Amino acid sequence: MIRHTAALAAALTLTLPGTAHAAGPNRLPMTLAQNGLRSAPAHAAGSNALPPILTPTYTCDSVRGDPGRTVLFGGCAASLGAVTNGDFTGEAFGFARDVALRIKCTGGGTADVPGEVALQDCARVG
Repeated sequence: MIRHTAALAAALTLTLPGTAHAAGPNRLPMTLAQNGLRSAPAHAAGSNALPPILTPTYTCDSVRGDPGRTVLFGGCAASLGAVTNGDFTGEAFGFARDVALRIKCTGGGTADVPGEVALQDCARVG
């Protein structure tokens, strides 16, 4: 059994660059032990690598096309980090406001936000 001591808590305190808190500069006010974690995630364990980027998501007013090539159009918005003008590869999610459509696409596509987003190889989700 591990006893929670001040030394253990100090040793397990996570630090993040650019943050400040009453617990001290560049310190989060929690410890791994207090949150039941046995080790820090790779991106918090001292490497400067960022955590994985979320899957790009596009939300537009309406939709046309078929599962091979689906076009979301009108009033489009892209999630943070998603391509807003040009081609992209990989997975993306698409949502149409007017028809309550949610799709997951695996073949990339082309974005021209806010006008339209063309997505490839899509399947309905949810």
